[in-house]
Order: sequence, then C-alpha cells, then structure tokens
Amino acid sequence: MSVRIRRTIHYTLLLAASALLVSCSDGGGSVSMLPITQKAIGDSTSVYYTDFSKYPQELSRLPIGVFDCSTDGLAVMEKLLTADNFDNITGHPVPDGIADFGGEHFQVLYDKSNAPYGGFLEAGNVDFLKEQFIRDALFLMGDKYYNLSVDEYQSGYKDPVKMIVVSSPVADYYGMSDIGALLEGSGTGVKAVNLIGSAVREAISGADEEGNLCIGVLYSPDGVTSREYETVIREMASDSGLAGRVQVFNQEGCGIAAAMSGDIRYVDTSARVARKDYAGPVTGISYNNIDATLIDRYGFDNHGNALLYPAGGRNLSGLQLNSVENYVRYHLVSMIERHRRSGSRIPISSIILADCSFCHVRDIMDKVMSELYNYKRGGIYLYRSSISPDFRFIDPAECAVKDAYRMLREDGMLALRGSKSVLYPFVSLPSSSVPADSLDPQGMMKESLRFGRRSGTETITTKVVPFALRYVTSREVKEIELYPETFSLIRNSLY
Repeated sequence: MSVRIRRTIHYTLLLAASALLVSCSDGGGSVSMLPITQKAIGDSTSVYYTDFSKYPQELSRLPIGVFDCSTDGLAVMEKLLTADNFDNITGHPVPDGIADFGGEHFQVLYDKSNAPYGGFLEAGNVDFLKEQFIRDALFLMGDKYYNLSVDEYQSGYKDPVKMIVVSSPVADYYGMSDIGALLEGSGTGVKAVNLIGSAVREAISGADEEGNLCIGVLYSPDGVTSREYETVIREMASDSGLAGRVQVFNQEGCGIAAAMSGDIRYVDTSARVARKDYAGPVTGISYNNIDATLIDRYGFDNHGNALLYPAGGRNLSGLQLNSVENYVRYHLVSMIERHRRSGSRIPISSIILADCSFCHVRDIMDKVMSELYNYKRGGIYLYRSSISPDFRFIDPAECAVKDAYRMLREDGMLALRGSKSVLYPFVSLPSSSVPADSLDPQGMMKESLRFGRRSGTETITTKVVPFALRYVTSREVKEIELYPETFSLIRNSLY
C-alpha cells in the first residue's frame, strides 16, 4: 500500500511504501524515490550505501540530529535545549521548570560548504539540492565521520540519530518528502520533524467558529517565500476541513535579517544623512515602499541616527531606515495596513515568522502589534478589526520542538537521562580533492562550482568534520553566540 503525501505538508511521514519506490504528491503526480536514496538502501557498491539492518534497535539513548546550512538553524537547537512546554512526568502541556529535553544528546550539522541552499534554486539546480538533503540525513544516520577534510577515510565514530529535525525552511519545503522516503525505506524507525508543517498546523488552530482564517507571513528575501507558505496553509486548511474563507497576507521582510547581521547596505551606524549605497525601503507608493501618510503609525524610532534624511532637511521623500527596530516597525505596519485597506472582515489571528532569526526581535514585534491594536484616530480604533484579540506570533522553531517532544514521548523514545545534555557539532567543508582554483579566499567553493555540481554522481566534493573555530569566521562566531546554551555546549565540545 502506498500513501499519498502533499509535498508541501511534510510534517506527516510516509506510512507505507515499498523498499525502493515511494509515491508522493507533487502537483498531482507521483515520483520515484531519489536514485541516491535507492543507492543508500540497496546498492552496497555505492559510497552512499548504509547497512540499515545494523541500526540500533533501541533508539531512545541515541541523539537527536539537526541540520541547516545557516547559523539560523541554531535557533531550533537553542529551543531544544531550553524548551519547557511539558510536564516531564505526566507529559501534559504544562511547564514544570525542567527542560523538556533535559539529558538528551544532540548532533548538529552546519552544512556550511553547501550554503546557501537558496543558491541552488537560483541556479535551477534543484536535483543536486535534493540529493544534498539526503546526504545530510545520511550523515546524521551514520556512525562515522572524517576527522579532517584531507582524510581519505572516515575514521571518526559517532552514534546514529533517533530523530532528524530539518531546521532549514528550504530543505523543509523542497526535501522533506524525500527525507521521509529515506527514513521509511530504511526501516530504522527514525522520524523527522520540520518547521513549516508544524508552524502552519499551529496557525490553522486560530480559525474562528465558522472556519474562517487569516494568517500573516513575514519572510526574508533569501529564504522560503510566502508563496510556499501560502501553498502549505491552503492545503493544510483544506485537509483539516475548514469550511470558511482562508486569507494570507504576506510581507517580504527586506532588511530585517540583514540589519541584524550588520549589513552596511541596510544599517550604517556611522551615517548621519541619507546615503547612496542604501538598499532598504524608500518612500513611494509601490509594494515595500515607505508610505509617507503612515508616518504616525509606523512609530519610527527617531533617536540618534535611527532614521536618515537627505542633507539639509527632514524631507520624507528621501527618508531611509537605519535601525533594526525601524525595519521591524515598517514591515509589520505595512502588513496590517494592507489588511485594513483590503476591507477583510477576518482579523489576522497570527503572523508566522518564516525566518528563524526573527526570534531575536520578538520584543519589538510584540510592542508594535500592541501599539497598532490600541492605535486611535478620530476616536476610532483603526486596527481593531484587523488584529484578533487573541493575536500571536508563531515561531516555527517553537512549534517544531513541541512536535518533536510529542513524537518522542508517544513512541517511548525520550532518553530520560539524569545527566546534562551533550551536543556534538559538525561542519561541512570542501573536500581536499576540490581544485584550489575552484576555492574562494575563504577556502569555500566558488559559487560556479558550488551551485553548478551535477546530480547523479558519486564524486565527494564536501566532507563533514568535527566543528572547530578555525572553520568559521568571527562573524559566524558572533552569530552562534546569539544562542547562549548552544554556544556553551559547542564551546565545551572544543576542549
């Protein structure tokens, strides 16, 4: 028996399939299991072959694996280490002051050498990208690793994982069904958890009694867009039987993540007047332009140089944003204002934060939404009909971590150790076999090679090795430090 799975829902794993063929929905058709997966399961001559018959029978003591091509994926790791959503004894959804995953062991793969995954999409090379997701999953399910990228053989030994958390939205949307096919075909009992399906399922719970639903999606330009999220929202809403109208208001959060990372094109702390190299929103009437008639509602921080004006005056036509808070304010107000102008009678019940890095500005976001909800003009609450009284931001990482706990508990696979959690970090690097003229000054593959590699070969161009500070830049270290629990465990593993 085969089970049809919509490619974009993903949170449900394959339940029944043959060893070498999985049927899954992709625009109404069916696709075969990826060739790399067939090799991993059934071709002992392949470099991808894994003898899953030797996989540990007792999974509970094994670690939980996480992979992403960005340090943003550590937002999921941080929540795995700190989440307290359940009573650890009863399993009831009530915090008990004890970390839900206390005592668990973890493995995190920072797939740096294949970053960003979105680059493969821009290059039209989805086939190799989907293969890479399988390689990532196979590494986590494997028991060996390279100690150095120059090593010919994998001489390091590790435990395979009991669960894979796909923290990359791109890997989630484009690869989750293929990962599910691998896990089902392996017969190991290992399961996967993803962010998009977990977040959308939580958002759908905000439908009103008539089954009407309005959801906002705030996303970054470089990740999964609102179109992918909207596809998932509508399909899952339909599958759940919602009888009412489903609306989705999206906002491309141009500049939020870039400003947080210190990209000088979006925030220049030394600037005092508007500048030529600015890449953020400008005043105008098109989508993602600053609307001068909404200045009072944006509530921009005007202290210091948080806003930049043209030299010689405070001309709104040349206004530039120059702080993280002001980018957040601009995008949230823009989304809610578009809802108001649309005339929709269904208030936005939630906004999905499609970029993991947005968790760092939740306090600002909460403040802005409270201001809008209480904003009056002419004695009238202008946005009360646009924002649900029960409005909430939905963090996909939080939702995925809750789902991971439920799945492990239901399957009796929680480790239940009394000791502290342990994290084993790994990073992917270009193989030493990659020609030197194909590497950039940082030692990473040039984009032409990175995103142009052919699928269907067994050429090893990247190797996963234990994480070390010499493999990352000082900027990446600062990004990792944003997740204190994760950073402390990574640091401990280095000494």
